[in-house]
Amino acid sequence: MAQTEIRPRVVILLADVDPSRCDELGRLYNRDGRPLTGIEHDLLSTSTSDEIDMAVVHGLPDEAGWMSESTLVGRALVSLYMKYAYLLPDDSLDSVYDLMTDEDYAELERLSDIHSTLRAPEGHAELEED
Repeated sequence: MAQTEIRPRVVILLADVDPSRCDELGRLYNRDGRPLTGIEHDLLSTSTSDEIDMAVVHGLPDEAGWMSESTLVGRALVSLYMKYAYLLPDDSLDSVYDLMTDEDYAELERLSDIHSTLRAPEGHAELEED
């Protein structure tokens, strides 16, 4: 099995991407606010899972400092759901929700409500009904 070579330039670029910016759909930005160039986008598109792992382990700041509240709540929702999804066999048709404790199910509902509120479109006149 061939080992993949980790490219330091890609790891540095991955660690420098600002995931909290969503000014333009499909546009990535550096942490200092500069948009990524086309060449940087091309380089990111070739990144391997080993390079991504390396960037996460060595380069990314504490997630609370750079993730939006909506992203943090979304991650908490996924983590709570996956806590039980991992318990189900791959061929199971059972519901994850049936496995949850009452406390975890209540927390899932609470987080879902918060996430929905944070993701609700506000001030978008084009989305308002007449």
